[in-house]
Amino acid sequence: MDILARRLTIISMLMVVFAITLAAAVSADTQRRRHNFAGSLADCTVHTAQFCEQAKL
Repeated sequence: MDILARRLTIISMLMVVFAITLAAAVSADTQRRRHNFAGSLADCTVHTAQFCEQAKL
């Protein structure tokens, strides 16, 4: 019974670490989408420098 309790504790701790990591990733993704960094970077890498300057504006 002691081994089972120890295993459940370890599994619970791992689930907490996973949940915190997932929440941090979702939060970072939400902030990135709000500032729209991805769109301006994509415009700069795909198009010429002229379109890159327009994307920054």
